[in-house]
Amino acid sequence: MTTTATPHDHRWFSRHRRTALLGTLAALALTASGCASEPGGGDATPAARPTSAPAASAATPSEHAAAVRTPAASRWRQSGEGSGGSDLVLVDVRVGEHERFDRIVLEFSGAGAPGWTTRYVDHGVQEGSGDVVDLDGDAVLEVFASGTTWPAPDYYGGPGRIRTSGHDGQVDEVYVGGTFEGYTQVLAGTRGRVPVRVLTLTGPPRLVVDVMDEDA
Repeated sequence: MTTTATPHDHRWFSRHRRTALLGTLAALALTASGCASEPGGGDATPAARPTSAPAASAATPSEHAAAVRTPAASRWRQSGEGSGGSDLVLVDVRVGEHERFDRIVLEFSGAGAPGWTTRYVDHGVQEGSGDVVDLDGDAVLEVFASGTTWPAPDYYGGPGRIRTSGHDGQVDEVYVGGTFEGYTQVLAGTRGRVPVRVLTLTGPPRLVVDVMDEDA
């Protein structure tokens, strides 16, 4: 059966279309008004989304500059040239656990920055005396800083061994070998021959050795 629309039906559809059209125009007007009210004028842009990278910690200009020059972490022998003279004096050795690496810091008094060499060795041997040094850990990392001197009134007077038991990092123990013929030696017992990255800082002079996590 065919249904025929009545005049009443035509009037209802006509009113319905007008109402829908008016609603659409009103919505467009509101949208345009909202855009124009954005700070900075009508050319509104979405707010920047936060990235997934963690916020960078505060660093001095010397730390930023040194980070740019830092080579990639490596399991193999690494070395770098120092700056300044040969009068750097070891005044502090410290070890800290950080996310994805353990940091060994040798701090000096004097001017410039030390040269350095790092490498894994089969056995820890103290420079000068030739004594074998037993260390906690599965591998031995040897660190030399050059351009250093001894004796000096402010020379390092802290512990000869720094143990880090009770943490989950890569460094189990650090042995301060001392300074001999212009070289300062530190040995670290690590949990394997994991990658190492090295940088030097000034103000005060520091040699920074980061022993990386295996998956870093």
